Amino acid sequence: MSDLSDTDDSAAQSSNTSTAFRLGRLLYGGVLTVMAVDGLRNAEARAQYAEAKGVPMPAASNKAAHGLLLFGGIGVSLWRLPRLAALAVATFFLGVTPMMHDFWAAEDDEAQQEQINFLKNTALFGTALALLGVASRE
Repeated sequence: MSDLSDTDDSAAQSSNTSTAFRLGRLLYGGVLTVMAVDGLRNAEARAQYAEAKGVPMPAASNKAAHGLLLFGGIGVSLWRLPRLAALAVATFFLGVTPMMHDFWAAEDDEAQQEQINFLKNTALFGTALALLGVASRE
């Protein structure tokens, strides 16, 4: 049984250093970083949208959430503190997605766009969980 886990660990180690994994995490982390910077640059508009969605303390919540995403995006890109970085990203999407993209409560004309954003964020959340799993095996 221990031989199998040793094989799994060495396979995880080699996949972490593969060109595909490095490129994938650079792309993923880079997109997250751009999203975070955009959210911080447009903090006032984002806070207004968050307030309309019923987010408590929308200005502070927006800055905290996008700061968390920035930390996670950079950490994933550079693969520094990877568990903490992936956890930060997962936490961002877990908190933001159902609150900000509540397609089930949206009017007909907004429901489709909110559902698209909800599904996109769900995929990004899933990727963060997968990276958390990879980082936890290191």
